[in-house]
Amino acid sequence: MSDKDLMLSGSQKDPSSVLKNSLRFGKQHSSDEINIQQVGTLQDFFTGMHKLHAAYLKLGLVSTQPGNMLFSPWFFTEANRLFLAKVDDDVIGTIALIKQSGQGLPAEKIFASEIAQSGCCPERTAEIGSLCIDESYRGSGVLRELYAWIILYAIFFQRVDTLFIQVEERKARFYRDVLFFQQVGESRRNPAYLNRRTALLRADVKPTLAFLRKQLSPHKRMSVKEVLSSMNINHLYYKLVERMKGEKAYSWTAEHARHYCDRCGIKNETLNSSQRAELQKILNA
Repeated sequence: MSDKDLMLSGSQKDPSSVLKNSLRFGKQHSSDEINIQQVGTLQDFFTGMHKLHAAYLKLGLVSTQPGNMLFSPWFFTEANRLFLAKVDDDVIGTIALIKQSGQGLPAEKIFASEIAQSGCCPERTAEIGSLCIDESYRGSGVLRELYAWIILYAIFFQRVDTLFIQVEERKARFYRDVLFFQQVGESRRNPAYLNRRTALLRADVKPTLAFLRKQLSPHKRMSVKEVLSSMNINHLYYKLVERMKGEKAYSWTAEHARHYCDRCGIKNETLNSSQRAELQKILNA
């Protein structure tokens, strides 16, 4: 079943239908040649930001940015991570996890009231973003791997209970019908994406896990690993564990942070107070 077919099937009001779609999505084939890794160098980070800029430009989500790369001050916060999907040395996709912090979440730019009223624990809340996939790899299972990877990372390595994501309104149904997200409030026009209508979606880890356990095995309480196996993502969990053992996350230096800001034409006055504070921590280190 293609991503397009999945987007047109299922119903947010029918959880069993969502599970069926999710199980079909989980069976999508993905090549072993694709490796997902967190950014470990400034060059890796720049490559990811260039990739995102090119993809968003082609989709009409942004206009041409200085330096031909996206500027995201959220990555100055230590807990936040950008991951790259690679084939050999070529980056073919990106995805990120942004934890709730002093900078807040990117979605709070237009959905601040909805997130504030959500009742989520800030220390266990995060947003998924910075997604792009090369056109030549769409429909090949890379989307499934990237989302499974970032959700597993969020749950097992960052202890996240609630995940938010903001997507174009027309794409929201896919996340509701396949990935157990639910829309929060009404869609709004997003200035960050050339005023495209954007939906805020939310997924809660514990209720979703409880639902999966009940649906997949009504008479026996499944272990988390058994749930992962049923969803066809246990192999990704083991790959993630091994990868995180051997990888060191990129750590900003003052020189690199200034270089990134200069490349993107960013001045102090361009940033808000919380973003300036995060940048200043790096510059003072």
